[in-house]
Amino acid sequence: MFSSRIIEKLASLAVLTAVAAFLVAAAGCGGSSGPATETVHGKVTLDGNPLPDAGVEFVPDAGRPSAARTDSNGEYRLEYSLDQAGALQGQHTVRITTGGERPDPATEEMKRFPELLPPKYNTNSELRREITSGDNEINFELQSR
Repeated sequence: MFSSRIIEKLASLAVLTAVAAFLVAAAGCGGSSGPATETVHGKVTLDGNPLPDAGVEFVPDAGRPSAARTDSNGEYRLEYSLDQAGALQGQHTVRITTGGERPDPATEEMKRFPELLPPKYNTNSELRREITSGDNEINFELQSR
């Protein structure tokens, strides 16, 4: 049978092990929680005019996509995750869309919006861009036809 002294030492060792594991895990949580990403921002226009409230998605050849929504000036800034901005380096297929169901900016109620852009910019996207190290300003001058 174990003596109470041995049980106390085992309990202390278990607590120290748990604390050490917590500290190692916490140290790994500093900064970004994902892979290295690069800053990506720009402006989207349609027939020469800013395109507000459009979804912009950069889909890399390998890895997770990054996305943004354009503001009233047609400007966007990509987000890789809730706590990490940017996009992975490399080649991306870009999809830009205005359609779908989402909250109406004016009322916050769910609403179905029509697709204003041709399929060559979204479902059958012909847009390809490369993300390089550093700051990437990528503008899109789209045509409705």
